[in-house]
Amino acid sequence: MNDRTLDRPWMLIAEREITTKLRDKTFIGSTLVMLVVVLAAVIVPALLSGNSEPDKIAVTSDAGAAVVAQADAAAGGSGYEAVRVADRAEAEKRLETDAAAALVPAADGYVLIGKEKVDSGVESGLRAAVAAVGMEQNAAKVGLTPEQLRAGTQVTQELLEPGSLPAGVSDFVNLGMALVFYMTALGFGMMIAQSVVQEKESRVVEILAASVPIRSLLWGKVIGNATLALGQILVIAIGSVIGLTVTDQLDILSVIGPVVGWFVVFFILGFVALAGLWAVAGSLATRQEDLGSTTLPGQMILMIPFFFSVFAGSTAKTVASFVPIASSMSMPGRMLTEDVPLWQPLAAIAILIATTVLIIRLGARLYERTLLQTGRRLGYREAMALEAR
Repeated sequence: MNDRTLDRPWMLIAEREITTKLRDKTFIGSTLVMLVVVLAAVIVPALLSGNSEPDKIAVTSDAGAAVVAQADAAAGGSGYEAVRVADRAEAEKRLETDAAAALVPAADGYVLIGKEKVDSGVESGLRAAVAAVGMEQNAAKVGLTPEQLRAGTQVTQELLEPGSLPAGVSDFVNLGMALVFYMTALGFGMMIAQSVVQEKESRVVEILAASVPIRSLLWGKVIGNATLALGQILVIAIGSVIGLTVTDQLDILSVIGPVVGWFVVFFILGFVALAGLWAVAGSLATRQEDLGSTTLPGQMILMIPFFFSVFAGSTAKTVASFVPIASSMSMPGRMLTEDVPLWQPLAAIAILIATTVLIIRLGARLYERTLLQTGRRLGYREAMALEAR
């Protein structure tokens, strides 16, 4: 060992954790899969929306074309396209190829023709357009302009608490951040517990404990895996930025960027606290088969806050954003969708820091008492009753 290792033995353990994982094909594969999923989630919806073509409507007259133009203008300029045909028979033939519907004159207006059915959106858009064009034509007969006809009928929208992003996008990002924390904490947590059990089964832990303080073993595993987890999140973040850049959605990044900074702070604190518990879960077990029961508390601590942060109502989310661990998933989501006062995330961080310190101190005590217990699986109550080694 060199001087650095003697002074800071936890660094040696952290380096060992990092280098071992970076050579693990499973870890590399899972990271690549997460990156592909993130890129797909960002790029595919944008491509699908960008490739949408206007619905072609077969018309037999200039009046029908004017109706389709009105419907297209109401849809923002990319919803409908008039296809001129000679008569109804030809219009019906176009339904066999590329036309979504046909609009032909009738005695009292128009007939909307579909092959098997007419899409409800197409039908409502054309009905509204027929009504608008018809009213303008009728108004012109009595000397009214279109502006006079529409006077006093405009409705504008005002929001008392407008969000920075559309509701669908905000909900998607909120779910994404909560899911990233949940999956990362669960995945790395299980790796920490499995690593401890493997070292116990192979007796490597006895060699390590003879050379390095047990608390240094714990801190090395926590810091090493926390570094890897942050690295994985950085890869995901870079992938997201690339996806948003390719699809010209950088305006979204400008809104969620500051929230992501808060998310990183909450992530680090929550992950460190959970990592200590996962290490204890591994030290309580003597075989890989024992991890199902020893890791159950950690899984529940993650699962319940995750469902709260995603599915709970506004009041429940507000309460959860101050509860340790749950705040790592709930508070960043609230900051994205609500106007949260600055004191609230700062208070949540202070509570989370205090809780993390308590959990790590308790975890270190349990880890020292149980790491070298290799005879059988221990329970948490039994571990608390053991004397410190």
